[in-house]
Amino acid sequence: MLTQCVHKEEAANGIRAMGLSPGTVATQMQKEIKSSGINPVSQLDWDAHIPPDWPARALLWMCSPEADAWCGQEISLRDESIRKKAGLI
Repeated sequence: MLTQCVHKEEAANGIRAMGLSPGTVATQMQKEIKSSGINPVSQLDWDAHIPPDWPARALLWMCSPEADAWCGQEISLRDESIRKKAGLI
């Protein structure tokens, strides 16, 4: 709701508000979580994590006019259609 509010209140001032939900990212931290067995995330297969460059590439796309339709919304990298639009597939 905060993202939607910022978009509605500040779009006229040139402020673009979107949320990014990348999911779990294949990083060293995820390797340590996996080896610890500490929580449900540790049980995920390694290929369930997204590549570490995807969040950065998604943010670049989000700053482009191509992402205008998603202003005020949450962008999930679990959504294959979003990944295609952001050039991640």
